[in-house]
Parts: sequence; structure tokens; C-alpha cells
Amino acid sequence: MFDYILKNGLVVDGTRQKPYMASVCIQDGKVAEITTDPDVLGKEVINVEGKIISPGFIDLHTHSDACPLHSAEPQSMIHQGVTTEITGNCGISLFPSDHSKREEILDYFAQAVEVLPEEEFRDISNMDEYVAAFEKNKFPINIGMLVGHGTLRAWVMGFEDREPTREELGKMKRGLEKELKSGCYGMSLGLIYPPGSYGKTEELVELSKVLKENNGILTVHMRNESKYVFEAVGEMIEVAEKSGVHLHISHLKLMGTPQWHKSQQLLDAIEDARQRGCRITCDQYPYHATSTGLSALVPGWAQDGGNAKMIDRLKTKDARLLADIAAEMKVRGGPEAVAISSTHRYLPEIEDKNIEEISKEYKLSPEETVAEILIQCEGHTAAIYYSLNVDDVLTIMKDLNIAVGSDGYNLSYDINYNPHPRSFGTFPRFLKMVRENNLMPLEDAIYKITGLPGKILNLSNRGTLKVGNIADITVFGEKEVEDTATFDNPRAKPLGIYHVFVGGVPGILNGEQTSSKNGLILQKQNHIEQ
Repeated sequence: MFDYILKNGLVVDGTRQKPYMASVCIQDGKVAEITTDPDVLGKEVINVEGKIISPGFIDLHTHSDACPLHSAEPQSMIHQGVTTEITGNCGISLFPSDHSKREEILDYFAQAVEVLPEEEFRDISNMDEYVAAFEKNKFPINIGMLVGHGTLRAWVMGFEDREPTREELGKMKRGLEKELKSGCYGMSLGLIYPPGSYGKTEELVELSKVLKENNGILTVHMRNESKYVFEAVGEMIEVAEKSGVHLHISHLKLMGTPQWHKSQQLLDAIEDARQRGCRITCDQYPYHATSTGLSALVPGWAQDGGNAKMIDRLKTKDARLLADIAAEMKVRGGPEAVAISSTHRYLPEIEDKNIEEISKEYKLSPEETVAEILIQCEGHTAAIYYSLNVDDVLTIMKDLNIAVGSDGYNLSYDINYNPHPRSFGTFPRFLKMVRENNLMPLEDAIYKITGLPGKILNLSNRGTLKVGNIADITVFGEKEVEDTATFDNPRAKPLGIYHVFVGGVPGILNGEQTSSKNGLILQKQNHIEQ
């Protein structure tokens, strides 16, 4: 007798195979049988007639590093049907560091990331310590980690805008290899965020060779996603060609009106590199707005030396600095298109307002307003940028080599601020957009959020529904599934996600979260055994 039976559903198995009617049987945390036998027996039988049974969704791009190290209840991912997330993206991770650099690294982390670790976990400085903390605190879904290049660089050489010495590069390579051998899946780049942005192409090539030798992936928030996006893609293709690394481009997009409607050209450039032998994959979020720290408007030269020095420069109201802020803000849609989402409780009265509105209240220019907010919040401010075109989003979405990544966090519904809705709605929104725009068959859509990310990460036992695989499973309604999270009200549960199993244990039953915390910390060298 099986532990659970999901009976009489439409199985979409993550391989692009045509859907078929069957019952999925779960035993000891694994898919034990997929059968059409109407008399199959289980300790608990869940009738899912008229619903889709799919592999659990895999979110390739989050910033949930600290969410397992925080007291808030993680809810937003599992309610979307996500059973695995990959974090440490955009060059920003909690480690590596040493205890002497810990506060400096955490300050850097806080500039771009909304969730920080609780006090007892602030000293985590490597993957082994992170694993121990994860296993102590428990989590409802699985997490895999990347090493942030920005964090790696800050640990070795601080926040200086210069090339590493031979000794420093050697220390970075050894540090990266250590974390890869401890189970990290690869390294992420955040080439708009200092100090990672100070890394030249050759530095990236050398570190990517370490990834290649250790079967790790290189993910990248490219150096530019607007005016120079084609040059930025070219740089990363060069890194891939010189190192042989598997390149994964994060949140592929074109920001700013001058680049709108060039999405097919961008996809063609990537495909040309594939035809030359590069292994390149990508992910995307299904929204027309981006989100990152407000300090992304500050030029790299003004961030040389770290957060405190950036604040000192902002206080001078230097004309060149303000002009550079204004120019970057224009690329991102102008002051009316930049909205403050979180000030980490420094200035709650300006949250949910855009820079245009705040500048009128402050009686300052928009660029002076940005500087003032960063000064008052000590650099710790998150913003939403309305800078994308929906047609480009849909064109990119149709590509079967492009997975889905929320670029969000695993949050509680009880948080007291309004983040980007992608933390609460990415995967149901993707499925709704596919359905409403008739973009592709359901089996292809499911492949993009299950089988494809499983291949990208080389997860041999997750991402597809087959006998012997881990029972990470999502049950949803094909026509009911949709997001309800909006920019005005992001903390809203999606519709149509009925049951979610993580490692054979229900994390969502009948749309309600259980008390289960059955998630694992996935480690590259042992994912086959888990």
C-alpha cells in the first residue's frame, strides 16, 4: 500500500511528452508507480480528477539566501507550486567570507537584498556552515546555492575598483573551488553591482575555468541590459568560449525604450553562439518591471571602496555624480518609473511612492532625491523599475531554451512592506500568460519550469515525473491557475495551486500550507542520492 495516491489526474511529466491520464503513487518520498489501475491502494488517496499532476516547479533565480535563516514563515514559493529554488544569484551571496570581514559583507548584502539573516546566523562564512544552519532551522522547500562573485571578490580584495593581483586571483579561485566542492552549483555574476562590476572579462574567464573543471554553472546578471545589452551578451559569450563553462543568462530582458522590440535579435545572437558550440541557457521573469537596489542608479566609480564611501560621495552632491544618476534613471524609464518598495524601516513613509512624487515632497530634483534617500537609508533601499515592454517579454517567453526565474524571495504573507509581486506570483502568472496568449502547448510550458531547469542544474532525480524520482510534485488547475499579486497588492496568494509535495510529504493540501518543513539543502555532488 502506497503512502499517497494522486488519483486520476492529467500527468504532464516535464519531458514535453503529451499529457496522459494516470494516478501517481508516492512511497518513501519517491514516485513509486504511475498507473492507470483503478483499484490501486494507498494510505491516503487524493482525487485529482480534472487537475494537472506535474513535477514541482524549479525556480532557477532567487535571492532567498537568508530566508532559511530568518524567523518569518516562508510561504510565497510553495504556494506558487515551487519545490526547489536556487539562490545566491546576481553575484550576491552570504559567503564566502571570514569573520573579520563579516559585517562588511553583510552590509554589502543588505544593499541589494531584502531579507537578512537573524542574529544567530550572521556569522555564517561558508557553505558548510550554511548547510548546518539550514538543517537546524528547516525549510518547506529545497534550496541550492551559488557562490556570488561580488561576495568572493569583496572577501579577497575588498571593494576597490582595480584588477586583482596574481595572489588575489589565486585566492579567489581556491575559495570558489572550496565552495563548489562543498556543494554549491556554480558561481553567479552581478556585473552592475560593485565590487563584482569591477571584474574585467579576463578575471571572469579565469574563474570560469574553475567552474568548468568542477562541473559548475556560471550564471550572470549582465553588465548591461539596456543601451549596451548586445555588447554585454557578447562579453559573456566570449567568457563561455574561452573557458568552456556552461553559461546561464539571468532574467534575460531589454530595458528602456530604445531597445524595445529587439528581443528576437537578442535571441538570435544567443542562438548563433550555441551553434558555434557554446552551452548557453537563460531564465526570465514574466513581468514588465524589474526590481533591485536603488543604489543601482549610482555609477560604479562612486561605489568604489564600499557602501560607506558611496554615502560620503552622495553627501557631496557632486554635479558629475548627480548627472550620472539622472542618466541611469532615464534609461530605466525616468523618475516616475522608479518606485521605492522597501527602505528596511528607515523611511516607511516613502515606500510605494515613485521618485517623481518623493522629489516634489522633498523639493529636490529627482537625482538629488535618489541621493538623499540613499543617505537616509544608509544605502539599504529596494526599488521597482517599470522599464520593460510586454511584447518583448512574450517573445522571450516563447523560447524553449529559456526557463523561469522569479528573481524574488521566499516570503511570509505577513511582511509589512510591498515588494515586487514576483515573489508571490511568478509561476502562476507564467502559466496564465501562456494560456491567455496561446504561446505553447501545456507540456512545453511545464517543461520550461520543471524539466528544463532540472537539466540546467543536472538534477537527475528532480524535474520530471518518473518512477524512482524524488516526489516533488505540484497539482494545479490548468484553467484556474493564475497570480493575484499586483504591484499595489503583492502579498496575495495565487489561485489554482491545490497540492504540493516536497520529498513525498505534502506542503500544500487543498490550497492550504501544512506545517511540513521537508525541504533539503541540495548539494551538487550528492543530489543523486537525496
